[in-house]
Amino acid sequence: MTENLRAELTDGAVTLFRPNAAAWRLSNDWLRDNCRCAACRHPGNGQKLYAIVDLPDQLQALQAELMADASLQVRWSDGHLSSYRSAWLQTHDLAASARAQRHVVPQFWDAQISRQLPLADWPALLVDPALELAWLDRFCALGFGVLRQVPVESGMVAQVGDRLGFVRVTNYGRLFDVISVPNPTNLAYTAVGLGVHSDNPYRDPSPGVQLLHCLVGEAPGGDTILVDGFHAASLLRAEDPAAFELLCRVPMGFRYADDHTDLVARQNLISVDSDGVVCSVHFNNRSADWLDAPADLVAPWYAAYRAFAKILKRPALEAVFRLEPGDCVVMRNDRTLHGRTAFDPSRGRRHLQGCYIDLDAIRSRVLVLQRSLAA
Repeated sequence: MTENLRAELTDGAVTLFRPNAAAWRLSNDWLRDNCRCAACRHPGNGQKLYAIVDLPDQLQALQAELMADASLQVRWSDGHLSSYRSAWLQTHDLAASARAQRHVVPQFWDAQISRQLPLADWPALLVDPALELAWLDRFCALGFGVLRQVPVESGMVAQVGDRLGFVRVTNYGRLFDVISVPNPTNLAYTAVGLGVHSDNPYRDPSPGVQLLHCLVGEAPGGDTILVDGFHAASLLRAEDPAAFELLCRVPMGFRYADDHTDLVARQNLISVDSDGVVCSVHFNNRSADWLDAPADLVAPWYAAYRAFAKILKRPALEAVFRLEPGDCVVMRNDRTLHGRTAFDPSRGRRHLQGCYIDLDAIRSRVLVLQRSLAA
């Protein structure tokens, strides 16, 4: 099983040589820190039983051997013996191609997705783990999804939130009502149209996922508008790289204040991860505060801001659809920007309820479902 592989000790690493493939260099520090033995990790919960400073500063691999079962066995300079299963090594390969495959690749979308929304029926999802996982996979790829046949009852949005994750309580409460009211503290509580935006960029951190559940949809208008912020950011990067870089580097201030709350945060309108991949978008014209930036960057920053805002307003990017009573839209708040068309409250009522959950809870739900279905 291992006759075509060989392991060699190289400077600061164990290198595996594979036929018809690039050499696989495994750093000593990385290998030892990932030892899975019972002396290094708790056998029940897998948490580490040592601190990184407990390992010798000049730790060296003295011997590396590929065993008959294809596992890699390493003996260290402090006498410790580690064994790494072949399957574990394969799934933790640090080669660029392997790392790229481990990332959930976002599927960009535009107005055309209105014809094929990522839908699932809530009652069916509750009893079918495979259906739930399939819907969540689509959510992770697209940054949003729609659940239908959610009971038209006050408070159901929080029940959906607690199924997918854990409802995050804010100054708006465990859940909030989106309905036109006199003297509103937020434009969401009026009948005016709202441009696409991220919610709560004045929080640190902002909520990861927003849910909106339609209870009443009598009033004409009030259609939901969604835009893929990652797609829009990619267009800005292609059309104006300097503007993209500036929005990634210089944060905007955001603020929300009422009689009981005063929330302030600074957010980059676009953020990228260590590989340069767009990982979040925060855009909210209504809650934008002042730009605290070097004076020479203010004019080019505003030019970049306007360029991004214009892309976000392109009709070709806008998915527009109507939420009917019982529909619940679930949106990744740092990717899927949402807004609505104006509506006429004199011709009927419109009432949505919303709540927030954190994105890591959805990722956890996906992993738990994968585990249970695999078992």
